[in-house]
Amino acid sequence: MSENKKPELKIVPNQTDLTPKQRKFVDLIIKGKHTYKDAYCEVYDVKMKKDGTPPKWTETESSKLLANPKIALSIQRAIQRVEASSVASSVRTREYVLERLFNESKEADSDASRIRALELLGKTIGIFTDTVEVKESRDSEEIATDIEEKIIALLEENSES
Repeated sequence: MSENKKPELKIVPNQTDLTPKQRKFVDLIIKGKHTYKDAYCEVYDVKMKKDGTPPKWTETESSKLLANPKIALSIQRAIQRVEASSVASSVRTREYVLERLFNESKEADSDASRIRALELLGKTIGIFTDTVEVKESRDSEEIATDIEEKIIALLEENSES
């Protein structure tokens, strides 16, 4: 047997790495300020037509770029990060507002401020939900028919017992 030979190690590039142009394309798409074609034109320095519109082939090329699994995955992950960040931010804001209202309900200088803070806290948990009554307008014939039906139902109940 040969001596303890160590295997030759190679550095393997990460398969999810994007080129700088691909990264810029993804960033422009995520920001939402560019269409796919516009982002492609900006990243790859596409010369516009005389009327200022991008050439037709940019649509095909931008679609090919979007079909690249690495780019599609990067866009999907970035969108998920933005959504998670947005949710976390709104949760933090909600907690901050509720904490401030709670403190205000205890430590406000005036009674009116304390009552208002308590009212807003109550509204956030649904204590003060209003009920709305909807009244139907019915004519006298409908009312008479309903009364007759109820009387008949009551008489049938009494005759069975």
